[in-house]
Amino acid sequence: MAKLHLESLPLGTTNGGVFKLLIEEAGVNNRDIGRIQLQRRTAAIELPADVCGRTQRKLAESVPELVGWVEPDDVEQPALFRQFERCLNFEAKEQEERIANDPGSLRLKGLRLQDQWSALGGRMICRLTGKNPQARMPMHGLRVGSPIVLLSHNGEDRARGVVTRVFSTSLEVAIGGLWEGEEDKLSVAISTDEIARKRQERAMLKAASACGSRTAELRDVLLELQSPSFDERDESLASPQLNASQQAAVQLALSARDFSIIHGPPGTGKTITLAEIVRAAVARGEKVLACAPSNLAVDNLVERFWACGLKAVRLGHPARVSESLHDALLEALVREHPDAKLAEKLVSEAKTLFRKADRFTRSKPAPGEKRSLRDEARELLDDAARIQQQTLERLLDDAPVVCCTLTGVDDDLLGARRFDLAVIDEACQTTEPACWIPVSRSQRLVIAGDHCQLPPTIVSREAEAAGFGVSMLERLIARYPQAAQRLELQYRMHAHIMEFSSLEFYDGALLADPSVEAHSLTDLIAADELWAKPVQFFDTAGADYQEEQDDSSSRTNPREAELVVRKVNQLIALEMPPEQIAVISPYAAQVRLLRESLPGGVECDSVDGFQGREQEVVICSLVRSNEKGEIGFLADVRRMNVAMTRAKRKLIVIGDSSTIGGNEFYARFLEYVESMDAYHSVWEEID
Repeated sequence: MAKLHLESLPLGTTNGGVFKLLIEEAGVNNRDIGRIQLQRRTAAIELPADVCGRTQRKLAESVPELVGWVEPDDVEQPALFRQFERCLNFEAKEQEERIANDPGSLRLKGLRLQDQWSALGGRMICRLTGKNPQARMPMHGLRVGSPIVLLSHNGEDRARGVVTRVFSTSLEVAIGGLWEGEEDKLSVAISTDEIARKRQERAMLKAASACGSRTAELRDVLLELQSPSFDERDESLASPQLNASQQAAVQLALSARDFSIIHGPPGTGKTITLAEIVRAAVARGEKVLACAPSNLAVDNLVERFWACGLKAVRLGHPARVSESLHDALLEALVREHPDAKLAEKLVSEAKTLFRKADRFTRSKPAPGEKRSLRDEARELLDDAARIQQQTLERLLDDAPVVCCTLTGVDDDLLGARRFDLAVIDEACQTTEPACWIPVSRSQRLVIAGDHCQLPPTIVSREAEAAGFGVSMLERLIARYPQAAQRLELQYRMHAHIMEFSSLEFYDGALLADPSVEAHSLTDLIAADELWAKPVQFFDTAGADYQEEQDDSSSRTNPREAELVVRKVNQLIALEMPPEQIAVISPYAAQVRLLRESLPGGVECDSVDGFQGREQEVVICSLVRSNEKGEIGFLADVRRMNVAMTRAKRKLIVIGDSSTIGGNEFYARFLEYVESMDAYHSVWEEID
């Protein structure tokens, strides 16, 4: 049998409610209805193939607020989707094994449900404490955003969720619905992110099942079965704030019928360009969904949209969103709406009833009284959730731009909404399945990022070997270069800092804007000739700066760290503000070592952690120094592209030429620094 998938069902819908809906609204014979699988506001119903399509069409007419789509009984998954599903399973298995082998991921036990209240989309927030609610909770590795499973003592009741707040004496988690199990002796166990994985799998299934719809057309183009098409570019779409390549990108994106790619090398104003695309789309009456893999990247988009005067609504939990953007949060907008007061009152009354049902102290309750009180409380919570949902619907209807993470595209919140344009920023920092989530809601896409910088993080070797690290942008730009526009004028780096990266990764096409082309430390401090150099490489070869391996299999280089700290202190002595200095390294253990010694105010992070950011001075510690010439993941030169393009006025790289020089990329880098008199031996630093 085929399956009819229904999304955005009313809150509190039961299997019986779905059964009734099919019979009364679509005229389905009850004998044709097979198994109904209901999860929150989505349902999958087994029906004969001919009945499925007819039922979908009838429901689209009679209940337009529902989203319905048919999964054929013989749906043929594209080979690429089958590969992605295997890789998602590889990733989940690897994460499960890491959790199982990590002593810090043991269960947090002996918890008590102190309170619970409704949140958006029918979810519930549960506050958990120890037996003594005033006592500090034991040490645990849970953080905001950690996926978890909430378990009863006997394991009979369980709910998947996510940590929303962490306090010294309590923990708050969001779960799918009301917790009706026991309230004492609960456990919280860290888990794999099943919600994100299922959303990716569902997105691919929905795309594979699509037939005769816009989603089917987009699927065929994105899977390279059809070529993307474009209207004639509108040359009148010119903004004085944009340079020539940025204006070309805006015109390309607005002329695309299917998708366009904005290739944004470091410092070229990709986010500004995306904001102008969105502003122009909204000006012609379009609705826009703007997504990115991380909360930080989404926050950057929201900030830029606000700066352009665009009313953008941000989906997400407050704890994971920049505090300066809380006014844009959908949750805050709902809470501040006048109708929210009534919803809060209903929730408060429901809590009172739950407490009364659980705490009869003077007399035994009449038969069925506890059950009656709990039923009444649930009805109040359902009423509160409906009021919140109605308020949410109005706010989203009024929003021209909705922003969220890719895996935060929540069917329960967005309902049946479709968007004229979906923007995916930092598309190279996520695996491809996540990019398919907004496809079924969109008429066309803008995919933005830089495939010459770091790829998505893959934890499974099997998934990596299967090509899971190749992003959608990287795959499509190789096949359809005519659908891409590269931004070529950068506003961050001195021309000499930019030049090597431009030659190696961007065909020598990058240019430095006159405002940054020759800026240097002499503009900020009394720098001598050496400090005024925009690039310096300090070679530790032959000086016994040997790398070491720590317990975590990461690596350190203590003597190299000492040199980094010395350089930082020299800069500070020249009155360079510590807040304008950043130290980065490819190795986490080296970062930890450096943080112990660096002066306060100096930022220190991994290269991966510093992607997307910048600083006036950046010092990069390469760490690797060994007789075998082993360079580990320094061989992924995209990591060095990130490292070498973070600095505005001064880039210092410290490494061992005898170790890294055997790699062709680093050999060319050594030739480059020598050609511009930027090479120095560490022996020059010895007094």
